[in-house]
Amino acid sequence: MKNKVIFIDRDGTIIKEPPETEQVNSLEELEFMPYVISSLKRLYENNFKLIIVTNQDNLGTELNPLENFEKINNKIFQILKSENIEIDKIFVCPHTKDDNCNCRKPKLGMIEDWLLNNEFDKENSYVIGDRTTDIEFAKNLNIKGFLLNNDNNWKKITDIIINKPRISEIERNTKETSIKLKMNLDGTGEYKISTGLEFFNHMLEQFSKHSGIDMELYCQGDLKVDEHHTIEDCAIAIGEGLKKALNDKFGIERYGWERILVMDEAQTTVSIDISNRPVFVYDAVFNREYVGDFPTEMTKHFFETLCMYSGINAHISIKGTNTHHMIESCFKAFAKTIKTAIKKTNSQISSTKGVL
Repeated sequence: MKNKVIFIDRDGTIIKEPPETEQVNSLEELEFMPYVISSLKRLYENNFKLIIVTNQDNLGTELNPLENFEKINNKIFQILKSENIEIDKIFVCPHTKDDNCNCRKPKLGMIEDWLLNNEFDKENSYVIGDRTTDIEFAKNLNIKGFLLNNDNNWKKITDIIINKPRISEIERNTKETSIKLKMNLDGTGEYKISTGLEFFNHMLEQFSKHSGIDMELYCQGDLKVDEHHTIEDCAIAIGEGLKKALNDKFGIERYGWERILVMDEAQTTVSIDISNRPVFVYDAVFNREYVGDFPTEMTKHFFETLCMYSGINAHISIKGTNTHHMIESCFKAFAKTIKTAIKKTNSQISSTKGVL
């Protein structure tokens, strides 16, 4: 799994920059920016690697002695470590703008070797700095940059990063179906569904509504052949969408246990584990071949396929006599169970392995 990274400037971003010299020259001048320690702690606890990337004019000269620079760094790291915050790397450019080097931000020379040897999650990595060169550096990395200022402090930036909506978009085109899907796991259950199968539309609307997942799904399938490809490929897309939106699964509850849901005489029990081990156990017998335009045998295949492509382990048991009620109770119960399992309830991976 690729790492999420925060690339951080030092002077003016982690520590205050004296207005006269624009350089911290002693421990007496060392002062942290507002909210920076608590924010770095939150980011570190949310599984971000923290990397400092700093331009230091004339480093190693009388104007900016190396010994002084290292003394200040050691104090910064000591204080951060006392709060269980680890800085993964620090990269320094010692040149001035007039030196026209290849390592001074916004150029990437400082981290060129690191980039060659480290893949990172660009969709979920960021640059935080106090100068436009930091934002240009972010653009050169092809990631988002945040400019620290009076209107955009550390607390606000950290809230935006950590509370980023868990969204995904899937486009799947084959000779049998053409599908476009948008999902927001942190939505309110808003939906726009069009698959060409009315009962299937109704079931997916139930899934969106009762899971709280916003979902737009449009599918054009070869319904002249039969319904199989449409239902199967929608399950693939939804499974892939869930997996993509969950990303590293950091902070989620992970389990949804024995969610029992009734609909009139029908009862469905669902338990799931978002474990990346898609074992599927299913027990249901229907007394009708179709409900509306939906073949009842595809109920099992839909959920089994969704679990396979999302990495969800699921156990589903359906009882009842009215087939419509049985299938609808299943979609609703699965939705309610997913809602529990994807909820962010902590600041860690819910596994002793450290990964899901």
